[in-house]
Amino acid sequence: MNPLFQDVRLEFRIRFAASVLFALLIMACAIPVAAVTWSDYEIRLTTHVDFDGVPAVIETDDGFLWIFWSRKIIDRYNLFYVKSANSGVSWSQETQLTANGSANLGVSAFQVADGAVWVVWASDRTGNYDLYYKFSSDFGVSWSDDTQLTFDSGKDLKPVICQMSDESIWIVWSSSRSGGYDIYAKTSSDNGASWSDAIRLTMDSSLDKMPSIAQMSNGVIWVVWASDRTGNYDLYYKVSSDLGVSWSDDTQLTSGPKIDSNPCALQTADGKIWVFLSRRAPTETATDDIHYISSSDGGATWQGSFQFTTDKYDDVWPSVVQTRLMKMWVVWTSDRADQPDWGNYDIYYRTSLVGDINGDGIVDVLDLTRASFAFGLFEGEPGYDPEADINADGIVDMRDIFLVAVNLGAT
Repeated sequence: MNPLFQDVRLEFRIRFAASVLFALLIMACAIPVAAVTWSDYEIRLTTHVDFDGVPAVIETDDGFLWIFWSRKIIDRYNLFYVKSANSGVSWSQETQLTANGSANLGVSAFQVADGAVWVVWASDRTGNYDLYYKFSSDFGVSWSDDTQLTFDSGKDLKPVICQMSDESIWIVWSSSRSGGYDIYAKTSSDNGASWSDAIRLTMDSSLDKMPSIAQMSNGVIWVVWASDRTGNYDLYYKVSSDLGVSWSDDTQLTSGPKIDSNPCALQTADGKIWVFLSRRAPTETATDDIHYISSSDGGATWQGSFQFTTDKYDDVWPSVVQTRLMKMWVVWTSDRADQPDWGNYDIYYRTSLVGDINGDGIVDVLDLTRASFAFGLFEGEPGYDPEADINADGIVDMRDIFLVAVNLGAT
């Protein structure tokens, strides 16, 4: 072949490759950015022939993802869980966590500072609903006995657990001990060796139920719950900036004709506060869907509501976590009709699309190009791209490139 022709062809290839790269760069920067995008599939986790519901999802510091839930077997409800070491590619066998002839419902889980995994729930094994907890210090190899936490004659339901920055453990729940239903809390500063008296957090004469608790990066504790104090169930919250010594007034978070319940609050690595919830129209034939709202300014203003599920059957009881790989996992209960056991409740989950920088619903070369273009730039520098700073640490670096690369092709 003529050497001159070879040189011309090589130059053409180089110029063509450069033009493609330039076009990809322009496209990556031109496509509008979405606040968050989600996988285009929803995964069914359980296939039990009866009720599986009210899940809780956590990630432990060994990188395992855990999902807990309540299962009905012959009119008894017991707790089960599964684990995944590979971000849901495969799951462990189901493990039964409680075994008694009563109803064990409303599970919540948290890994505390010493590494132990704590689980709290409500049980009617004494003839009345009280709260119980147990923990594992060896990542589920063994578990402590069930320990009863509350002994009141009122019903104690839907507990949630969280550990604060001072390492105190908080359990918050809804109780009928005051005549209606109100939100209560108990705390322990010695890893469960002793507990405070029950602390009443709401005083309204209406029904306050289904709480969620989270401590934000600035130390503020948020408690969010559902209340019918306006004649319709809406979400409310209150906050404490001094580890529960004092609290703000109750603040209404959602309003409108639809019924809002089952909130789950969390803060992601970028500082955004999220509240996921169940929502349905106030009619007998209406069904629930999962929605979410979010705030990027500490709750001063809110964006949403965004509808997360669109199935015509019930989607309820969301639980949400963001993993160390920045992926948000939303786990919930549904009776959707694609199940072989039609009409039965099972556990489903869906995840965010980590690395979808331009918000077009796929992690691809456009996202990788955009991250590469911002590589090495710190927050505040010209050209810094906050969407490419996936782990929100103030610099676009190899950790962000890795998060795009590891998710290439995800939809």
